[in-house]
Amino acid sequence: MRTVFVGPSLAGRLDDVRRLDPELVIAGPAVWGDVARAVIHGAKVIGIIDGCFEQTRAVWHKEILYALSQGVTVAGAASMGALRAAECAAFGMIGIGRIFELYAGGELSDDSDVALVHAPAELGYLPLSEPRVNVMATLSAMRGAGLLSPLEYRTARAAAQRLHYSELSHLAVINAAGIADLRRVQRLTAWANRHREDLKQRDALALIDWIRTCPEAAGEKPRWTFSESSQWQALMQELRA
Repeated sequence: MRTVFVGPSLAGRLDDVRRLDPELVIAGPAVWGDVARAVIHGAKVIGIIDGCFEQTRAVWHKEILYALSQGVTVAGAASMGALRAAECAAFGMIGIGRIFELYAGGELSDDSDVALVHAPAELGYLPLSEPRVNVMATLSAMRGAGLLSPLEYRTARAAAQRLHYSELSHLAVINAAGIADLRRVQRLTAWANRHREDLKQRDALALIDWIRTCPEAAGEKPRWTFSESSQWQALMQELRA
């Protein structure tokens, strides 16, 4: 069984993924206990794209180590998955995509660089803010297209770094770039929204392609030993109850 935890990174594309591979188990964003539960239910390949972290406990590193210790293949990309893959790569978790590379290489370090506000599952996980990693990529594209001066570009990037992730949008960042001409702000915002660089979606689709075609693990277990702490034992008792 192959399971992927995904939500806002593929908002509007989830039905396409289901049609592409009806046997792929599409779960929502991962939360604490979900990866361990997937292993208990028989998952042999697990992909982590999205995860929740404020209103609930985030997916636990220990769960990922448990899955790996059981010979389960675990890969991550795009959002929470890229962050966890960078943190757990030394133990055998596989990272996919540009965002993973940025975390693994130290160019990204803040969890909030991939965070966003989104609607619930009933509304298709519709994004309600723009993740910083996408905003930065879009600003670079605008600078490359000659739409922003060097000073405007630096000011907009500083604003994107300063704003809380829940407040991020192309309009908010361009508004903070010190552009006095309101019509130009509107034109630039329209361009950014139309030509936005969606690194998260790109990496998420790459993970979907990978998870659909990778061979299931043959039960190989790592050389390191998984330590069953009392907190871990309590979680497993709860999940198996």
